Amino acid sequence: MGRITLSARVGREAMPQCQFTVTVNGGSPATPTEEILEESQYTLPDASARIDIRADPFDPVRYGTTEARLEIDASGSVRAVLLPENCHLTVLPPAPGPRVIMVVHVTPLRDATEQARTSLERTGADYPGAPPPGDMSFRIPPVALPPTAYSPLPETTGTTFVASPAVGDRAIQVESRTVTPNGELVVLSLPGIEAPRLVAVHWPDAVPRGPGAPPAPFLVLFGPTTADQVPDGLFTNALDRHDPGTGDTYPWGWDYQFFGLLRPLRYMGDPLLDDPLPKGLPYQVHASGRNVVLVLPLPRVAAQPCGEIASFAEAAVLEEYLEEIQAFMFRRAGNFAFGSIGRLAMGSFGSGHALLSCFLARAANQTHPLFLDTLQEVYLFDPHADEAGATDDALAHATAWAARGPAGAKTVRLYTQNDPAKLGPLLARLGVTAGVPPFHAETADGRKSLTSLPPAAWQSLARRLEGRVSYADSGQVHEAIPALMVTDALRRSGF
Repeated sequence: MGRITLSARVGREAMPQCQFTVTVNGGSPATPTEEILEESQYTLPDASARIDIRADPFDPVRYGTTEARLEIDASGSVRAVLLPENCHLTVLPPAPGPRVIMVVHVTPLRDATEQARTSLERTGADYPGAPPPGDMSFRIPPVALPPTAYSPLPETTGTTFVASPAVGDRAIQVESRTVTPNGELVVLSLPGIEAPRLVAVHWPDAVPRGPGAPPAPFLVLFGPTTADQVPDGLFTNALDRHDPGTGDTYPWGWDYQFFGLLRPLRYMGDPLLDDPLPKGLPYQVHASGRNVVLVLPLPRVAAQPCGEIASFAEAAVLEEYLEEIQAFMFRRAGNFAFGSIGRLAMGSFGSGHALLSCFLARAANQTHPLFLDTLQEVYLFDPHADEAGATDDALAHATAWAARGPAGAKTVRLYTQNDPAKLGPLLARLGVTAGVPPFHAETADGRKSLTSLPPAAWQSLARRLEGRVSYADSGQVHEAIPALMVTDALRRSGF
C-alpha cells in the first residue's frame, strides 16, 4: 500500500495549525496513520479510488480553505484531478505502492481579477449613474465597460511617451510610440486587513518567475488619496453602496474600481494630447525599458491619510505582502520558492505623497530592513501642484529616508511644476543647481534630481502638437506629470 503525506506552509514557515480532512470515494474522513510535527500521513488504497483533500488553516478568514482531488487508477498510478496553484504535488513510485507528498502553500492573497472586472459593469446598483443625481458626466469614460478581459492589456498605438532625455533644448521632449505591455495583470484581494483590501499587480513577461527565478524587483505606487477626491464627487454616490449599514463602497464600488484601479492602469486616449487623467502605468513601465513589477494599492476614504492605506504604512506588513505577491505569481509559473523580494522603489503622485509619507515618516519603520536596505528609490510626481512649501514637506521625508543606511546609495527624484523662481529650498534639499526652465538637474552621482516642468513648457508643447488639452491651468499639468514621467524615473533607475 502507498501513503500520502500532507503539510502546509505559510511564507517561510511550516503551519502546524492547518487541519487536513481526507476522504476516499466520498466516504467518512480518514484517520491519519501518523502525525509528526506539521506532517499528517495517510494510507492510500490499493484499488482505484478518488481522494478528496481539504486544508483548513487556523485563520480561515485570512487564509481561506484549499481543496484538492487526486485519483488512483487500477495500476496504482496517481494523478491530480483538481490541484490549486498553491498546492505542490510530488508523486514517488517506491514499492510496494506510490508515495504522494502534497504541500499546501497557505496565502493571505486571493485572485479577485474577475470580480474587479465585473464591478465595472455600468448597470445596476454598482454603477452610480442611472438615474444620475446631478452631473455624472465625469463617470462616462471613453472606453467600453466592463472590459472583456482585465489582462492582457491592449496595445496602444501612436501614443505620446516622454523621450529620453525628457527635457532638452529648453523644452519637454516626447515621442510617438506603439506599446504593448506584455505581462499578466491581476487584482489581488487582501482579506483580514483594513486597508488596502485590494492591490493591482502587473508582472511583465520579462521579469522571470519560473523555477530558479531570482528575487523580483518591485515598484509600489500610491495614487491620490481618495478623501482628497470626495469634494470632486468621487467615492460618495448613494447608489454605489455595498454595505447598507455604513454606506461603505470599499473596495468593490464602481468609483473605487474605475478611478482607483482601472484608470491608473490604462490610457484612454493620448495622455498628453487627449486626456492626462488616465496614467497608463504598465505602459510607462514598458516604455522605460526597465523590467519591474508594478504594485498599485487601492486606498479607502478615511479621516486621516494614513488610514487610507493603514497596514501598508508599516514596513513589516508591506514586506510580508510583497513577498506573498512574489510567491503567488511564482506559483502561477510552477515555482514554489518563497523568499525576499529584490530592489524596491516607491512613488506617489498628487496627494498620494501623504500616503508615501505615512510610510517614510513612521517611527517603527526607521530600523526595518525593508526601509533601510530593500527600498532604494523614491519618486515624487508633482506632490502639491504649484505649492512649493507643501512640496518641500513631501521631499523632506524622502531625503530623510535617503540619509539613512549607506551614504549616497539611495535615489530620490522630484518632478514638479512649481514656479522656478520658488524652487530654491527644494534644490538646496536635493543638492542640485537650477537651470533654465524647463530643466533637469541632478547630483554628480545622478542619484538625486529635480525635473522642473512649469505650465508654460506644457502649453508650448500642446500648441506645437495641436493637442486638445491646453494646459492653461495647474490642474491639467498636475495630471500630465504622472501620466508621462513615470517612464523617465524608471529610465534613470537602478533596475
